[in-house]
Amino acid sequence: MGHVKSNTDSTLVEHFRETMMFIHVAESRSFTVAAQRLNVTPAGVSKGVSRLETALGLKLLNRSTRSVSLTDDGERLMARWRDILLSVQAAEAELSRCQENLKGKLKIHAPVGLGRKIIMPLLLSMARKYPDLVINADFSDRVPSFIEEGFDVAVKIGKVDDSRMVAKKLAHLRYVTCVTPDYISRFGVPQTPMEIERHNCIAYVQWQTGNIHKWVYQKGDEKYFFTPVGNISVNHPEAILDAVLAGAGIACMASFIAAAAVMDGRLEMILTDWTPPGPEIQLMYQPSKFLSPRLKQFIHAMTEAIPPYLPWERAMGLAPPGRI
Repeated sequence: MGHVKSNTDSTLVEHFRETMMFIHVAESRSFTVAAQRLNVTPAGVSKGVSRLETALGLKLLNRSTRSVSLTDDGERLMARWRDILLSVQAAEAELSRCQENLKGKLKIHAPVGLGRKIIMPLLLSMARKYPDLVINADFSDRVPSFIEEGFDVAVKIGKVDDSRMVAKKLAHLRYVTCVTPDYISRFGVPQTPMEIERHNCIAYVQWQTGNIHKWVYQKGDEKYFFTPVGNISVNHPEAILDAVLAGAGIACMASFIAAAAVMDGRLEMILTDWTPPGPEIQLMYQPSKFLSPRLKQFIHAMTEAIPPYLPWERAMGLAPPGRI
């Protein structure tokens, strides 16, 4: 394994353009993506990185026809240089009071339902407070290529499987089973999860796989998994809400989707004593000693908007987490 020479810092400064080419390739794992970001050709990027490797006397990248990966020296250089860049950004922010007037771009990914209902109001508030901040929000239920697409942060419901990422847990999101009062008067209400199969159930279909999302119930140590069956299935959470409100049947949905209709009486929650803790809501971002002021502010805002006892679940009358 090679060792970084004592004159590395001066070499990086002298070859700043080539260093930035390496950084973009390291982040995206792609010469093509790096070339698009830098508005040069992939061949130009490859030659630039080769010049940097020659100047340092180190191999930074493993190249093949199908993939690009970092060597051990490349990993160390990338981590060190990223911290250098972010420390410079932090110094600039302090000198210009950038924390009080955030500038630059913030690119976010979040699931469509959570994004529209919970995160969008937060982003609008940030945009009003920081007019020089440019926010790019991708609300979709797809799984993004975080690094390749240049996201600063992603909001994830469920586990974060990428060990290279920081996962900051905010809260558990509960799923509630709901129905209209009129439906109850006509068809009654199931008293246990096992009785749900006698009712028309509105299913959520995961658009990426075509699988039907299972309903999960839990009371103490007892768990029950149910695959909903009915004459309507859709791949959009708010469309499920629309169907339930129209009296089409019973549905299990995220608490933030049902919250407003439950609070104003249009929907009733059933089987609340079988409500499990639900999956975690997490923030996912790349690890670094220095986070940009933009990302810090977003993390702070999300922590306030999504505390462990979710405010809309409190308003719906759900018990505090851990006391179901």
